[in-house]
Order: sequence, then structure tokens, then C-alpha cells
Amino acid sequence: MTAEAAPVAAAASPAREPLGGTFFWVLAFFVVYCARPEDWIPGVSHLHLAKLVGAMALVAFALSMGQLKEGLPKETWFLIFLLVQLGLASLFSPVWKGGAFATTLGFAKLVLIIVVMAMAVTSVARLRRLILVQTSCVGLVAAISIMASRVVEGRMEGALNGVYQNPNDLAIVIVLTLPFCLVFVFRGRGVIRKAGWSLAALVMTYALFRTGSRAGLIALLIMGALCLWDFGVKQGRKYLLIVAVVALAVMFVFAGHRIMQRFSNTSEFQGNEAAYQSAQMRKQLFFKSLRITFEYPLFGIGPGNFPVVSGVWEETHNVYTQFGAEGGLPALVLFLMIYWRAFKNIREAKERLPGESEATMLANATRAGLAAFAIAGFFYPDAYQFFLYFAFGYTTTLRQIAFREEPVQALTRDPAKEQAGVAVKLASKGDARVAAQRALPVNLRGSRSY
Repeated sequence: MTAEAAPVAAAASPAREPLGGTFFWVLAFFVVYCARPEDWIPGVSHLHLAKLVGAMALVAFALSMGQLKEGLPKETWFLIFLLVQLGLASLFSPVWKGGAFATTLGFAKLVLIIVVMAMAVTSVARLRRLILVQTSCVGLVAAISIMASRVVEGRMEGALNGVYQNPNDLAIVIVLTLPFCLVFVFRGRGVIRKAGWSLAALVMTYALFRTGSRAGLIALLIMGALCLWDFGVKQGRKYLLIVAVVALAVMFVFAGHRIMQRFSNTSEFQGNEAAYQSAQMRKQLFFKSLRITFEYPLFGIGPGNFPVVSGVWEETHNVYTQFGAEGGLPALVLFLMIYWRAFKNIREAKERLPGESEATMLANATRAGLAAFAIAGFFYPDAYQFFLYFAFGYTTTLRQIAFREEPVQALTRDPAKEQAGVAVKLASKGDARVAAQRALPVNLRGSRSY
């Protein structure tokens, strides 16, 4: 092989990504957690697949630690410290230590997966696979839930158990996932793929309306506004404003009665007794959670223990006061620090990523979901919900991907002429698409098909 041909061969055979086995098990965990096969495959519930796959991911990670070249990101340390704080809150719980430890152990599984994910997801292609699993599963659950129509007091529940069953949980999961459908619509190739993801977005939106979740609707409006700005106005797709208004109007006409009725009964009784009583109870639970936080400011009463002392076996319906009451003020501070780092990760990643790249669009989608949850969290009861922490993990990997290589804009400077030469050689062979991919850093390459 000549010296001139060597760079071309090297570009055509990129280095193999590290931690391949670890990433396989992380991906398997996402499949198990998001698809919940134990709910629809007989006998699988006895296998405890989530615990088994999570343990395999941890073992694979431990065996591959020699390949690591970087330390843990700051936000993963904040997450580990949050786990430690919840463990201490369980130990010093004045209510029910056993229940608190059980909740903490469940959260520990999530922390381990996020830490492993932060190290194993080293490219946009790997991140895309995780997000694709989450989006596909949530879309299917939304569609099946609509067809199954399990309605309780006028509100649709999810077709599967766990995080999908409760209407509020299902609504928030949809809000955190829906922005990725838009990325797949704009990045997908071919009319069929674009139409499929567009339909998935509509189905998920309709399912959210059917849940009757007030927090879900607030989150949807915030998320939608941010997506319209990032994917519509800033990218010159102003027609999306019309599409969004029409789609929202149709949703309100065909599925908005229940959710608007619940809103109208928030402050005063107007015919929907369940919605009115729910709103009044949430106010009482909110103030009770504040009292508990000030009574036990250091360690709280233990994770998952607020329903025990609530008097009505209900959560506080506020993520922030839930952390304060159950884990103490240190837990709340750590949670806010994780949130702050997530937004900082996105900002720093976008500073180094090209504006039209897939990674930038995924960053915008993740930010829209997190911003929506930040507001909806004042009305939402589950501080330990996995999908939220998946989004935190996505921001970590996006920042690391962006910082592993020089900014893409640097490839246009004179020192990078050899990269341009490689692209020209590849293009001369008639493979323009490969040429465009080779012009990007290794960790930003990948197919744009969904």
C-alpha cells in the first residue's frame, strides 16, 4: 500500500469503539425496562430480567475498566452522592427503615446503569440506539393503551404495569420521549419512515390527552414550545407552527374534554368531584411535606415513606418536596445540582457541535423534555422515575461525545487539509455519503436512518 493510499484506508476502517460488551448489556437493560416483557410474556416475571441484565452490565463494565481513559463526570458523582444520602436517610428513618431501604435499592440499580451508560456510550450511534429503544417502546405502549382503553374515573391507564400504569406516570414518560420522535422525523430518510414517526408522535400526544393528566398537559405545552423554537423557527421550518396549532386543536376537540374538566375543577368544584378532591388533597400533602422537611431537614423520613405518614397513603405530588421530605435537604440540593449539570452539559455540547447535526438535535430534544419536567415536577409525585434519569444520562454522553474530538468547525481550517483530501478521494469513488460521514469526527458519524 502506498503512503498516499494509507490515510484513505485508515479512514475507511475506523477504530473499534471501546466497551462494546458493556454497551450491549446497557442496551439490553433499556429493552427490558422500556418494553417490560414480564408483563406480556408468560413466566418471564419470575426471571427478574431487569436485575439480571443490570448485573451483567455491571460485570462487563468491571471487566473492561482497563479500557477507560476518563474519570466519571461530575453529575454521576452527584448521583452517587444522592444514592448515599438516600441510604443514610433509610438508616435514620423514624418511620419505616425496611421500606426506605427497599426504595433505595431500587434507585441503586438505576444509579449503576447511569454510571455504566456514561462510560460505555461513546458515540452518537450508540446513543441513538438507546433513544430508539425508548421511543419505540413508549410509542407502542401508548398505541396499545389507546386500543386497550383501561379507563378509571374517566382517565386512561397504561396497558403495561410499572411506570406505564399510572396515568400521571404515563403522561410524563410521553413528554420526556416525544421530542425524540421529532428528531427521527427530520433525520429519517424516506416518506414511509417520516410518516411512521409522525404518526407515533400523534399517537403519543393523543394518549397523553386521554390520561387526563394536568401536569402532563402543562409539560406537553412547555416541551412543544421549546421544540417548535429549536426545530421550527431556528431551523426555518415555520410551517411547523401551523401544524402544531392544528394538531393541538384537533386533540382538544376529540380528547380534551376530560383534561379541561379536571383543570376547571382545580380551584373550585364544577361537577368533577374526583378532580376537585384530588386538587385539594394535593395542596394538603404539599404543606405536610414542607412541615416534614423542616422537622427532619438532614435525612428526612426515608425514601418512599411519605405515603405512610400522609394519612391517606398518597405521595406528595411534588418531586422537590418529595426529595426534601424523604431524603432531607441534602438530597434535594443534590437533585437540583444534577439538573443544573444536565442543562450545562447540553449548552457546552451544543457549543462544539454543528448546528444541523444529529447530536445537536438530540441535545435540543433532551433539553425540551427536561425543561418540561422541571415545571411539571411541581405537580408530579415520583422522584425516582427512571426515564428522567435516562435523560440526565443522555446529556452526559452528549457532552462527552462533543469533547472527545476537536469541534467540527475546526475541520475547515488549514491544519485539517488531509481530512478534506480523504473526503475528496472517497467522493471521487462515487460515495458522497461516506465522504460526508468521514468529514466528521469518529464519534459523530453514523447512519441517519430511523
